[in-house]
Amino acid sequence: MATSFYDVVVLGDDLAGTVAAAHLARRGFRTLLACSTPSERDHVGGFALPRAPLALTGLEAPALKRLSGELHLLQLLRRRVEPLSPAFQLLLPDHRLDVVAEEVGRELDRELPAETAAFEAWAAWAGPVSAKLESLVVEDVTLPPDGFWDRRDLKRIAAQLPGDHAAPSLPPGARMLVELPARFASDLVDPGAIASARLADLHHHGTWHLEGGAESLRQLLLDRIKTYSGEVRFGVPVHGVELKRGRVAAVVLGERRESLGCGHVICAMPAGDVIPLLPGTPPHKLAAAARVPAALHRYLLHLVAPLDALPDALGRLAYSVLDPGRPLLGANALCLHTTPGQGQHAVLTVEALTPDPSPPALRALRQAIRAHLDGVLPFLTRHLRLVWSPHDGLPAERAPHDRGELPEAGDASLAPPARPMTPLWSIDEPRALGVCGLPHATGVDRLLLASQQQVPGLGLEGQLVAGWGAARLVAARDKRRVVEPGVLRSPA
Repeated sequence: MATSFYDVVVLGDDLAGTVAAAHLARRGFRTLLACSTPSERDHVGGFALPRAPLALTGLEAPALKRLSGELHLLQLLRRRVEPLSPAFQLLLPDHRLDVVAEEVGRELDRELPAETAAFEAWAAWAGPVSAKLESLVVEDVTLPPDGFWDRRDLKRIAAQLPGDHAAPSLPPGARMLVELPARFASDLVDPGAIASARLADLHHHGTWHLEGGAESLRQLLLDRIKTYSGEVRFGVPVHGVELKRGRVAAVVLGERRESLGCGHVICAMPAGDVIPLLPGTPPHKLAAAARVPAALHRYLLHLVAPLDALPDALGRLAYSVLDPGRPLLGANALCLHTTPGQGQHAVLTVEALTPDPSPPALRALRQAIRAHLDGVLPFLTRHLRLVWSPHDGLPAERAPHDRGELPEAGDASLAPPARPMTPLWSIDEPRALGVCGLPHATGVDRLLLASQQQVPGLGLEGQLVAGWGAARLVAARDKRRVVEPGVLRSPA
């Protein structure tokens, strides 16, 4: 028998689910979130390494303002972020571009004057596309659409957007200003023209450093859930979801397999991870969603060096590409996050997208990234104090105190166990508005999805929108809640 009852139980770590839980707790739903304990840093060899570095964009965009407005987070978030100047750098084989908000054209004039006109034509096309998507997230439309009215509204909005392959062509250098921010910010393997326009536009208008990265943002939301009398349980095993006549009835949690009755369950995880939680054969809709492949993975490599070993001209966020004509995968294209403040040391966190998560491929990728960095930062290797990846299972490499060179193998006890990489999803076209993915619905009544898979084309902004959408679907079933201006509303 159920030992207690919750209006909503949220299972999993994806930020979209945490957003949904915070909104529903704020609206008076008895809410439980079962997730892992947030950890902003990995401690390896005496150094604190960022667990999930984040270049925050869209601080004044509607999605983030709506989230922070209802949850009273805006001022707190503003106090904790630091604007980056330049917003990001683009490191090409023979050029370096410093992107400052709304001055991209001037930087292209300085470095690649022959490409300025083509970029300005793209910007004239992309600006209205980004603005239209921005106006969409303040409307009461669930993304991805659910039900007749949402699909009707979506068709009206989609008619105002161009096709997902209609962007003006760009020469190689200018194309990197668009494709690199989009690829590393999106949760889609191949973001189309609409998603790229939105993500690149956000990056070109400014980026911010949030200490603690994505895990810090998750912690802020967890605090809000508790503020609004929601409950959070860390690290409890989830054994299953119980159904009654095809509808969610309870979840089974904890070492004692406690059965908790609930009105709704929101799964903040990939669709494939939901199926083992259900009894019997999964519904067709959920089974189809579980077959969506994770065709790319985010690989992180941390390098620690003295502050003076990094060039003064290196920005806090940079994208480096060896050959713009080759696929932007593996060691050919890197995202570089620099985190100062580790005493007299800085942490350079390198992100690469890899199609092969096997251990041999990750070991080869690690070496290829080091070779790429040797060409971009030729004096870094001799000063390195630590090299470690949370994904490849290799031991941390630590420099002895009496010399600056790194040993070929380090002490395995220095590092925590390897953890899985974050996936990027291959979702077939056509995608709603060019940015949407899998629906919230699973085929099980009152069992919803809220993860990276719902609005993957918009990255972080997409998770905020997906969380809002899942919360809205739950709120739509409860007419007792009083509607307040400017907060979560049920569909008309």
